[in-house]
Amino acid sequence: MRIRALFVLLGGLGAGASAAAAQEPGVTPPPAVVVESLPPSDYPWLLSYYPLVGGGLGGGPVVVARVRYFQPSPYEERSTYRADLTVEGGIGFHGSRMFQTRLRAPLLTPNLRVNARAGARRNTRENFFGLGNSTVQDFDLPEEDRLRYRVQETRYQFLGDVSHRITGPFLVALGGGVEHTRYISLASNTLFGSTFGEEITGTDALVGGTLILDTRDNEYDPRNGVVAETGLQFGSGGDGYSRLYGMVRGYKMLDVRTQVAARIGASQLYGDPPLSARYELPAWEDVLAMYGGSSSNRGLRSSRYLGTGVLFSSLELRRELFTSKNAAAVSAILFVDAGRVFEGEKVRLTGDELHVGAGAGLALRILRSTSLVIDVARGSDTIRFNIGSGWAF
Repeated sequence: MRIRALFVLLGGLGAGASAAAAQEPGVTPPPAVVVESLPPSDYPWLLSYYPLVGGGLGGGPVVVARVRYFQPSPYEERSTYRADLTVEGGIGFHGSRMFQTRLRAPLLTPNLRVNARAGARRNTRENFFGLGNSTVQDFDLPEEDRLRYRVQETRYQFLGDVSHRITGPFLVALGGGVEHTRYISLASNTLFGSTFGEEITGTDALVGGTLILDTRDNEYDPRNGVVAETGLQFGSGGDGYSRLYGMVRGYKMLDVRTQVAARIGASQLYGDPPLSARYELPAWEDVLAMYGGSSSNRGLRSSRYLGTGVLFSSLELRRELFTSKNAAAVSAILFVDAGRVFEGEKVRLTGDELHVGAGAGLALRILRSTSLVIDVARGSDTIRFNIGSGWAF
């Protein structure tokens, strides 16, 4: 489920602190079980629950309750947990709401991993600025046109994939799912209504495969390594369509405190894709919102540009300001995001008409994998302030 900005309440971290302590050397996890003496498959399952505040539904904050049941992994593993089941639900403004259940098992076996999610959401103030790379936004709309760039989206979704390690850092993933979407015009004078009419409803069955190269030293906070993935997907929505995408993420430590991270990706839809396929890119083990927002361009509003093709890139410089071994760390971030969409034409590698967002932020890491990132970015439309959980990529 897309939660584009997460205000993680630090009070909730206490619920998971005992779970994380199970992974620290020399710490005995409750209840009086010495984890280091057990094989990984017998590690105790732990429960954490906490509230948080999210954004992206109803045009404002969303109050979310989250419950997580997970099995920690050995300290030296590339993931902090062997498997987890997360359930969360939230309520936002104007009748917006969401519910999601997610199962992740990155260490199911040495060569097999599973990822699945099922959820439902109603966003009564989803953004719609039109199709294509040159859409404009009028900031001086009269009061009666306040919903001009909004549409109500309801989405029921189930997606999953199973990944198998071929050899070394090479994996192959097979996945698919089904989703049902409904878009409803909120007023007679909305841009969505003049483009599509009062309502669009459809069901989309998805299937596809992905090839992955993953050389990261770890998954929770990679210091060095590369993740390259390319996938081909087929969908039944519209009159049928296909998607070809590729993405590369790289991480490199310049010294003990300074890191550079970069990402570049592209996606192209063929055939007759539905509107819902333009909003999201189902990548390996994640779904990216396109184009604009915390998962693509932090200087733009979410879903600011929609198209059948998208080209996106990001560059970050991360500098650790303070660290206390594996207990906590504070880092400064400088970043730039650039990209564009294509509608009615094929994706091509170009520097023309790119939408650029640049900014700076701070990241707080608690233990090994819990992080809070605060940043501000300037884009082509406005200045955006973001608070999120975890690195942007």
